[in-house]
Amino acid sequence: MAKQVLTNVNVTLNGVDVSTSVASITLTTSAAEVPTTAFGSTSVTRVSGLLDNSVTMDMHQQYSEIDALVLPLVGSTAVQMVVKPNGTAAASSANPSYTFSVLCTNWTPVAGAVGELATASVTWPISGAIAVSRGA
Repeated sequence: MAKQVLTNVNVTLNGVDVSTSVASITLTTSAAEVPTTAFGSTSVTRVSGLLDNSVTMDMHQQYSEIDALVLPLVGSTAVQMVVKPNGTAAASSANPSYTFSVLCTNWTPVAGAVGELATASVTWPISGAIAVSRGA
């Protein structure tokens, strides 16, 4: 099975390509544990509940682009985000397209120390499901 090194991830936020400002990205899906244990059981039983999705990104700060895009989105309605691990090529089995609605719930416009690259790190919840396209 082939391994992959991420070098060309394409990320769009609210229709704007922010790929050249993203240093790392993590798309996470987890399912809630719903207990189903009843009287008389000798072990805990569970079923999977609702999915909970989030996206975490480390970005290079560019005030005229990234800050100007993200700051107005904080506290607004969910906006579309698309992540493709192999660039802008059409969705395929080797380049799935993950599309979802993200809530921009936080933003730290200034963070860092003297001589460091200005960066911003966020973890935003996803509202609803993640749609995955692997082409035709």
